Amino acid sequence: MESYTERILITGALGQIGTELTNRLVEIHGADNVVASGLDRWQKGITAAGHYERMDVTNTQLVRQVIKDYEITTVYHLASLLSGTSEKQPVFAWKLNLEPLLHFCEMAKEGLLKKIFWPSSIAVFGKGIPKQNVAQDVVLNPTTVYGISKMAGEKWCEYYFDKYGVDVRSIRYPGLISWKTPAGGGTTDYAVEIFMKR
Repeated sequence: MESYTERILITGALGQIGTELTNRLVEIHGADNVVASGLDRWQKGITAAGHYERMDVTNTQLVRQVIKDYEITTVYHLASLLSGTSEKQPVFAWKLNLEPLLHFCEMAKEGLLKKIFWPSSIAVFGKGIPKQNVAQDVVLNPTTVYGISKMAGEKWCEYYFDKYGVDVRSIRYPGLISWKTPAGGGTTDYAVEIFMKR
């Protein structure tokens, strides 16, 4: 098995999953091996990453350059337009939620990346799905822009794995509630807001 130093890029590092995941990855791999990125300016104390890149993940040239500059091996691609906001901006949601994922898969196919982690959502299920004990291979029937984009993303991941052996991994998250990060356009915004006020 090939040995290498894992160098990680996290897109959406200032979001609900990103803030906590970035800090944990720094504990495991060291600050110099973790590059956090997002659209907002970095603020001290948000993440412990050794590097921060302010970037738009839809700018493929910039993303590719960051991957080369930092010799990134693994991407945790968390940047996305969440469910509530996606309904208001479906065209932009499609662009943000899928195009960067496709570009990361292409980069992995080219050998520029070794691993991609990308979160899906239970929003892929939609109507007519059992409420309990849902099988992995149930027919997907999303009814939201966010769910449709996540279903398409799952299919792209499966395609790149089957056709090119790209190591891309995903999990279908339920609604997430953060104790630390403010709400940002998702289905759990109200619940997050309640916890943040306490």
